[in-house]
Amino acid sequence: MRPLFVILISFLSLTACKSGDQQQTETDAAADSAALAIGNATYTTEDRGPSITLDAPVMLFYRMKPGDSFGYMIRNTEDVTVTQDTIDNINHQILSWWYRFEVLEVKPEGGARLRTTCDRVRFSGTYDGPGGKQKVTYDSQEKNSYDVEKRFAQYNAPVNTPFVIVIDKDGRISDVTELSEVIKNFLKDDYRTTKSNQMEGIARDYAETGLKSVLQLAFQKLAETPVGKDSSWTIVRPDRIGYMAVRNTAVYTVRDVVKSPSGKVAHIDAAINSMYVGDKKMDTGQGMATMNEFDVKGVGSTVFNLDHGRVQRRRLRTDVKVKMWVEPPEELKQLAPDQAHDFWYSQKASVENVIEPYQRP
Repeated sequence: MRPLFVILISFLSLTACKSGDQQQTETDAAADSAALAIGNATYTTEDRGPSITLDAPVMLFYRMKPGDSFGYMIRNTEDVTVTQDTIDNINHQILSWWYRFEVLEVKPEGGARLRTTCDRVRFSGTYDGPGGKQKVTYDSQEKNSYDVEKRFAQYNAPVNTPFVIVIDKDGRISDVTELSEVIKNFLKDDYRTTKSNQMEGIARDYAETGLKSVLQLAFQKLAETPVGKDSSWTIVRPDRIGYMAVRNTAVYTVRDVVKSPSGKVAHIDAAINSMYVGDKKMDTGQGMATMNEFDVKGVGSTVFNLDHGRVQRRRLRTDVKVKMWVEPPEELKQLAPDQAHDFWYSQKASVENVIEPYQRP
């Protein structure tokens, strides 16, 4: 069975598409409480201050100047328990990146081209299953063997290898370019034997899964219309993750605008959920599966600096509960009757992403 926790990533790349109602209903109370809790965990003294009364709604957009530089530490923490029959596989991992950005060019309407450099990647994971417990660690700043570097190439390919990203005014990363050296690091000794007609696809895939999926966390998606305190905008996007059809919905709300030590900042809450909208019974490619439970919810908090025109810090948490009944193909049951049988497959997962300001020492 393909791991289902990949669905978590789909929430984080939602594109702002329309503004929504500015009033919360009673049904939002639980999400509002969760957002308040994660906001309290996110905000530091740098982000707090007295509320500001805006004369009129304001446009949130990325406003930068050529030569500006800034950075983020992006940390992803995952706890995943996968149960097949009565057998548990418990995974815990923490993956951190330290990225710096230099503004090369700005767009008149907002947004910019940024030279992007990863200074460091650090990974730690523990895996506990029928085969025993295993611990894996990696730090790009350590002196690692070539084999270790190759094993973690998916993560360390951009380390000390600048490339360029394009940020639109609403925070969407619309392009990733100048990746030739990054791809050399990613492929290692396979680079020389990879055909040129395959290289473009490899670069495109790595730009999406290895770079955009991480960097988009540092660039909050913004509303397309002016906002004030209590304004909200809704993002709805259908998606297909492998054999699963889902509909992702995110509601962003400006909880407050304050005068903080770092300038005028907006506190933005996020309430996220995903609904399974496919057929209850589906072909996984490894047997038929019947969806029994699909519960995916998330909350988030962002500090957006209006004076600097960019994110100050963010925190996002998503929780997943999925359970399905799986029926392997009859021919497989006949070939291996002792091993192939119908079973319950379930997954409980939580993912937390933390984005903090970073300056190179």
